[in-house]
Amino acid sequence: MLKVCDLEKKLQNHLVLHQLNMDIEDRCIYGLIGENGAGKSTLLRVLAGVYECDHGCVMIDDQDLHKYPEKKAEILLIQDEPFYFHHATLSDMKHFYQIAHPDLDEAYYHKLITVFELDDRQPLYKFSKGMKRQAFLILGLCIAPRYLLLDEAFDGLDPHMRMMFKKEISERIEEKKMSVIISSHNLKEMEELCDCFGILENGKLLTSGSVSDKLHEVHRFQLAFAKPMDKEDFSELKLLSLQITASIVNLVAEGEEAEIKAFLKEKQPIMMEMLPVSLEEIFVFKMLNKTEVSQ
Repeated sequence: MLKVCDLEKKLQNHLVLHQLNMDIEDRCIYGLIGENGAGKSTLLRVLAGVYECDHGCVMIDDQDLHKYPEKKAEILLIQDEPFYFHHATLSDMKHFYQIAHPDLDEAYYHKLITVFELDDRQPLYKFSKGMKRQAFLILGLCIAPRYLLLDEAFDGLDPHMRMMFKKEISERIEEKKMSVIISSHNLKEMEELCDCFGILENGKLLTSGSVSDKLHEVHRFQLAFAKPMDKEDFSELKLLSLQITASIVNLVAEGEEAEIKAFLKEKQPIMMEMLPVSLEEIFVFKMLNKTEVSQ
């Protein structure tokens, strides 16, 4: 397991990460979600050992990453703009990565460059942004470290390529027992791909957990009543959003579904319908800090 304990990081005297605590289980896809500037890239660089912690620590199997630098070999970071030598080809960069990762899967590499139709003899500076993404994703999957960190992994990829890489990532996790941590601001994509997630806002972890559990903890209801309703009628619920138009009520609440339904039925609605809620909507509610109801 990879654990982040009370992590803080400053860059140029600016506190970028604030007392972060995270648990990332083995063999999972973890979505690190947040807007630009939330601290996602900085956190990934700390996890990879590129940056040291100013406070707190990163632990792998209860060993501090910065006290046991050999553990860094279990982590590989593919950055938003991956490094490559100016005239290097993909084949050149494969050989460069093999210095630190001699177990790179050559057969899988040749399979993927064929599937994705990449010429590994062409200089990378001639590749489009999407092709560079494909090239370094291929290297990461061929190395298959215990923890593969992907910073905005799918930017610049068309929908078909995204689907293909998602399939490869899922199969590689199953085959190699690896974990993948993906940073993104695309919540819909993360909901479809990830087992677990963490939402960063201004360097703080706003909420985290299992995607499926979180979706089962948040519920949306549309109700109609025989009389006008007031926000005080729903004050006992843990509300993320409440909109009232006379006798029509739309609300989103956290908690046990059965308990919320029982509470609402006591209000004697003439109509009650439960509607789906997405991870993206949960993110919006959390980001806007809608813990107080609005009418």
